[in-house]
Amino acid sequence: MHWEPVSRSRFLACNIPRLTGNRLGTVSRVAALGAALLALGGVAAAQRPSHCKAFGDSITAGVGDDPERAEVGYPTRLQGLVPGLVVDNRGVGAERTPEGLARIGGVLAEPGDCLLLMEGTNDISRGISAETTLFNLDQMAARASAAGWVLPNARFDPNNLRNQDLVQSIRRLAAIRGRGLIDPFEVFATQRRLFHALYYAGTEDPVGHPNGAGYDLLASVFADVLRAADTVPPVPTRLIPAHGAEGVPATSALEVNVRDFGSAIDTDSVMLLVDGLPAPEPGVGDDGRRLQWRFSPAAPLDGVVTLSLRAADAEGNVTDRAVGRFIVEGVVPPRGDIDRDGRVDGRDLVFLGLAFGAGPASRRFDADADLDGSGQVDGEDLAILAANFGASV
Repeated sequence: MHWEPVSRSRFLACNIPRLTGNRLGTVSRVAALGAALLALGGVAAAQRPSHCKAFGDSITAGVGDDPERAEVGYPTRLQGLVPGLVVDNRGVGAERTPEGLARIGGVLAEPGDCLLLMEGTNDISRGISAETTLFNLDQMAARASAAGWVLPNARFDPNNLRNQDLVQSIRRLAAIRGRGLIDPFEVFATQRRLFHALYYAGTEDPVGHPNGAGYDLLASVFADVLRAADTVPPVPTRLIPAHGAEGVPATSALEVNVRDFGSAIDTDSVMLLVDGLPAPEPGVGDDGRRLQWRFSPAAPLDGVVTLSLRAADAEGNVTDRAVGRFIVEGVVPPRGDIDRDGRVDGRDLVFLGLAFGAGPASRRFDADADLDGSGQVDGEDLAILAANFGASV
């Protein structure tokens, strides 16, 4: 098929969780699986694509999927969910964005009208900077745009701090470039019993890939966007201070940016809470899909500060959860505060229990629960937590 650029190419970015990370809201441990950018070409923007290439790393390739399936990964499922759509799997395990950038030209030369690119997780785990990852993803998007295609991407870090910041950066990149958002990160991270229900449990998989049910959900997230169904609520695109920041000055100004990539935000539903106290009213973008808070709290910040967001869009998709947490300068969380919320309590005991007996080679290992730094979550760590149980900042 000859690829002709279209007058208004569509792009979408997406994210999903892997196995360790942030403990906000109902999520116990989350790590990003990816961000996806999508560009449709060779057809009018209002039409659905007919032939997609799924480009990415091991998540696209289908590692961890049900071994009874003849064809693993989300691409074949997506093909079954969207009538008339053909999806070819072009996933390569362990690929990083520099390698993907070198490979993508060959895939763009293949027949098709849609590229789904999900990559970036391996960059974070191998020390490639977020700036480099974003640059590479943007270059892939630009090349797909020039050819008139669709694409996505991914990233990972053990504690989900860099991960969440990169997720927000990719969302901002999508907004700046006029791309929509496919956001598996948001969909997965808000699932109950996420890793028990949706992730492969094999001990030989230390990174953490979806299981059969997880790939089913991933395919449905892509399918919703291709069918123009808005199922994702407003999401944060910037937090200042960043989630997980420490040593934040008590007089710091706060900035929170929120965007909905599907429909307008119901501004009557919106509230930002700073440690349970309402923030001032946000500024609203001209298109009704962007919110921005930028203010200095009336009183100096203290302790461990939690930012909680309530917001709904015109389609009834709702965000109502903690979106960020940071530690004020001079505050030292008590030993045993695994989730860094400023107190040692039952949640910390649960996190230690989930990692108990695990070392670095195990996918259950949680460095935050290894309180004595021995490389093993064991009875010594439990004793430390027990000795400090109930302590707070």
